[in-house]
Amino acid sequence: MKDKKDSLINEDSINDLIQYAQEEEKESSDDSEETNTEENVSNEKTEDNITEPKNKKEEDSTKHINENTNEKKRYIIENKRKKHRKSGGKGILIGILTGLIIVIVFIGINAEKNGDNLFSGISKIFSSKDSSALPTPRPDSDYGTQILSNTLVSFDGAGSSQFAKYKKGVICAKMNYMSYINERGEIEWEITTAIVDPILAAEGEYIILAEKGRNKLCLYNANKLVYDVNDPDTITAVNLSSKGDVVAVTAKQEYKGGISVYNKSGTQIFSWSSGSYSIICADISAASRRVAVALLSTENNAQSVIQLFNVNEKESYSKIDIENTVVFDLQFCGNTLNIFGDDRMAGISDKGKVLYNNTFSGVKLIHSAIDASGNMLLSFDDGNMPMINMYNKNGALKDTTVLAGGADFLDIKGKKVLYNKGRDIYFGNINSKSMIKYTSAMDIKKLILMCDNSFIIIYSNSFETVTV
Repeated sequence: MKDKKDSLINEDSINDLIQYAQEEEKESSDDSEETNTEENVSNEKTEDNITEPKNKKEEDSTKHINENTNEKKRYIIENKRKKHRKSGGKGILIGILTGLIIVIVFIGINAEKNGDNLFSGISKIFSSKDSSALPTPRPDSDYGTQILSNTLVSFDGAGSSQFAKYKKGVICAKMNYMSYINERGEIEWEITTAIVDPILAAEGEYIILAEKGRNKLCLYNANKLVYDVNDPDTITAVNLSSKGDVVAVTAKQEYKGGISVYNKSGTQIFSWSSGSYSIICADISAASRRVAVALLSTENNAQSVIQLFNVNEKESYSKIDIENTVVFDLQFCGNTLNIFGDDRMAGISDKGKVLYNNTFSGVKLIHSAIDASGNMLLSFDDGNMPMINMYNKNGALKDTTVLAGGADFLDIKGKKVLYNKGRDIYFGNINSKSMIKYTSAMDIKKLILMCDNSFIIIYSNSFETVTV
């Protein structure tokens, strides 16, 4: 199972991305002009703020998601509330009902056509001025407290180690060390590694370790080393597919960044350099072997660009411009690329077609998590009432819950969700009567949902597995 990591989004982290892009642009302006590998394409505006290229020859390579806002609004979720007034008279009432039916049918047709979120009404945010409509957080007394077992294990440096989901447990990596912890809290195996400061990712049978700030890549199948290679450039991020293909984001001299793709034999099969935009992250699909890259420009307003590549071709075959948005993460699930930005989440097919585009307003997006099937869990805070929304793989909102306090960590696997409020941990089907509350013994450094009935709590110098 791919480690679909819980992403923490805050104003500092978004500002860091923007500052990083600005510094890259400033440095490049002092150097000789580099070849711009991202071509500009003229566009005509179409429905739903998605624009198509004028040049039909490039129609498959460019689409734009454009929000017409004059000022950047961060961490936001859309508040769509419709108010209806009652009118007297039987004839007027019939007219209103008829009109509503027509509107509902029209919205349904358009939503089906354009992939809109039909459940957006569930995600209402109530302002402090409308206190009578504020939902009430579920009291802790409504949660079960029974668990089957828990195991606490001493583990030096756990809080500063890297963890990733792997099979039914987790992989742990730290300086010159890697181990596998199963769902019962047992360390099944542990090995020494050549990586001092690891970047960790796992998918299917494979695990990738990269040396942060250096150029070493080590691919493992469980505890067996598959290859150990050195990339020509400094590695800043890494991801992989279940087939063992690895994509590394690199800091490349005289460019804004680069990507390198290696097959499971350790052979570099693709590389690309960005001359205009800073590279934030990248992923590779096991289904189609397509590579997705998120780039950021701060030349005017913040603007993200998603580029799709075929590893057998030199240039990008699809480009999606996302104006006034900072994309901080993207993940392939099958043939769908899921994109997370500070003011939206969107889905794009591996051919470059926009599948869904959910924008947010009025609240801050705090965390995001996605499982291997594409189910997503997002937490928001409007400064008044924190909440968590659960979305399916098509970007439709399936459920929401209001919290008495903000969640520090969250995770999802199918219908199971995991999140915390301080030391109190909540696990189970969201809003179900069977959901349980478990109070941890110490301050939590990380939470991971391992399988359908167990999760792991990472502390500073220990970890605890809990089975429900």
